Amino acid sequence: MTRTVGAPRPPLYPGHMSNDALATVTHLHDAHGRRTEALRRVFGAAAQLIDESDPAGVSVPTLAARARMAPAALAAQFPTIEVVFAELYLYRVAALALDIDPAARAADRVCEQLSAITLLLADEPRLARACTRALVSTDDDAVADVRSRISVEVRRRISTALGTGAWPEVVATLESVFWGALLQAQSGAMTYRQMARQLETMVAVILPDI
Repeated sequence: MTRTVGAPRPPLYPGHMSNDALATVTHLHDAHGRRTEALRRVFGAAAQLIDESDPAGVSVPTLAARARMAPAALAAQFPTIEVVFAELYLYRVAALALDIDPAARAADRVCEQLSAITLLLADEPRLARACTRALVSTDDDAVADVRSRISVEVRRRISTALGTGAWPEVVATLESVFWGALLQAQSGAMTYRQMARQLETMVAVILPDI
């Protein structure tokens, strides 16, 4: 069998991996694990600081100290404190289970998904306000990128809840309703639990017979 010079050596037998390949995979796995642990540390420290002090007093340097990270290392991942809270929200949304009951009405399935996202931080009102305030920021390109990724996740959950064949216009409308309700919660017009109830009403209007 011919083998290109410089190409990785083929496995000696199925399931066998060379030492070089094993070292590479282990290195990549460890790097991912270290990043995940760093994110957990940063987000945990951010939640603690918000719970202890005025959100305006939380900065990248204070967060770096609490998370036991060099300020430059933290700033390299999160250029502003708003990005930290936007990413924290995305992290928690992405961690939610996406369990769909196929026997339930589509409207009920959508309500379940939107309620789960809405009530994600309902028991942490100070953190919820910090995250929502960051997400509605319009002058931070890095936050805009996080917001677009959250939109993708929200859209995925709505689409999955609706099932195949859902009109894109319906998905877009439901997504807009969610963001509008989030803005109202940020303004103080309603609590996050009231927001969840409001979303149930609006979803019922949009999907009355589904």
